[in-house]
Amino acid sequence: MLIIWPAQDHIFFWDTIQLGAKHAWWYYDTGFSRFLLPDELDSGHPPFFGMLLAAVWKLAGGPNLVASHWMMFPFLTGIIYQLFTLTAKFTSFHPSQPQAKAPSHPLSSVEAFGGGGLTPSLPHPLSSSAAAFGAGGLFLLDPVLLGQSILITPDIPLVFFFLLGLNAIENKRKTWLTFAVAGLALISMRGMMTAAGLYLYALLTGWDRDRKWWLQGLKTALPFIPGGLAALAFLVYHYQVKGWIGYHPDSPWAPGFERVDFRGLLKNIAVAGWRWLDFGRIFLWLGLAFLLWRGGWKTFRDPVVKKAFTLVGVLSFTLSISFLSYSGLQAHRYLLPAFLSFTLFFLTVINRSAISPKIKTGVFLVVLTGLATGNCWIYTDKVSQGWDSTLAQWPYYDLRDEMLDRMEAAGIPLDRVGTAFPEIGPLKFRDLSDRTDGMVEKDLERQNWILYSNVMNDFSDAETDILAADWIKWLELKDNGVKFILYKRPE
Repeated sequence: MLIIWPAQDHIFFWDTIQLGAKHAWWYYDTGFSRFLLPDELDSGHPPFFGMLLAAVWKLAGGPNLVASHWMMFPFLTGIIYQLFTLTAKFTSFHPSQPQAKAPSHPLSSVEAFGGGGLTPSLPHPLSSSAAAFGAGGLFLLDPVLLGQSILITPDIPLVFFFLLGLNAIENKRKTWLTFAVAGLALISMRGMMTAAGLYLYALLTGWDRDRKWWLQGLKTALPFIPGGLAALAFLVYHYQVKGWIGYHPDSPWAPGFERVDFRGLLKNIAVAGWRWLDFGRIFLWLGLAFLLWRGGWKTFRDPVVKKAFTLVGVLSFTLSISFLSYSGLQAHRYLLPAFLSFTLFFLTVINRSAISPKIKTGVFLVVLTGLATGNCWIYTDKVSQGWDSTLAQWPYYDLRDEMLDRMEAAGIPLDRVGTAFPEIGPLKFRDLSDRTDGMVEKDLERQNWILYSNVMNDFSDAETDILAADWIKWLELKDNGVKFILYKRPE
């Protein structure tokens, strides 16, 4: 509630314009007459998020931002509950508990498809209250999760179903796991990849050497079959109707699906490394390195640490396949389940390491503060940034409103103003108004007005230099690192 209430009048932003507003507008206007979206809107994902949003608008009496934002409330509440339940499973141990004997096989205490049985105390555990509040804080201050939490985005349901599935694995709740996997399969293709990661995790942590591998694999797969069949049915149906999966050559996002060569692969690996360090996440790595240095690599002998490490490994693997293979799929949010898994791994290590509570508390506070500062990281104008994955986006909305009001007062038609993503196109897809006018794609050779913001990543270095050197700053607005500049061509 604390994060939705002040953001409930924020417009659709970044990819949510496509994946949320445009999809929902189409279903709302057509009365759900067709299941699949037209090609110019269809991004290849199952369309249920857009359908849900359109249904909420029907119930709310029409498209409006407030109802759209509060639609995310159940998912955000579920995420918080699942996070606290999950961290209690991995990190909340009581000093009074006797040290349990380690199982003969590192992961053999987890049966069928994972979960249960791992509750030994630590030589020096954090207090239960510190573990509960601290772990929750580390998750909930994560810039990528926070940045997505103030948006109307399918990535929030994706995170909820991922955490629900993970908790179901840990608690051996096959019914809930079946439900979670189905949710992942129907939210997006990345949800399908996340479900595949959960299956690998369940298989690896539930391995039983006394059973044949194929029998164990089949038993583990049973809760995943309904969701897998649902995903397969959608993809097959989509291909039969459209003749393509994911994208088609004429789609606006087709360049992002171009396969990279070896040089492009190396570039994507470097970008992936940056994403894993960006927005304060470097402090998690530094804290983990310090803990392993003080506690020794014997920490990895702990079965709970091994489970958490396995989770990071399988999620990183499944989500990195498309991240590394294509030219334009490197957004921070694409790795969000892996990021959250890594945070869980850090919390597991800090609780299971045999070092003093004072050192643990000091390390944790440094990491918590460092990660929280990631919400304030803003790069120079010529460095692209994932603005949808940090609270640094917050000033954008008020500045944008003020800029549009000033332009309207000056009588500047929006269709005469060139700009870049995410401000190209009719206003109705952003503010849910009935306005079909909007700004157009920039062309410095022909247009007299250019609206620039450092939140826009599609201005080239050459274009920003030309605007700064040769054009007139008609109006400039700034707030906490975010800026808008309306340039006018010199006479």
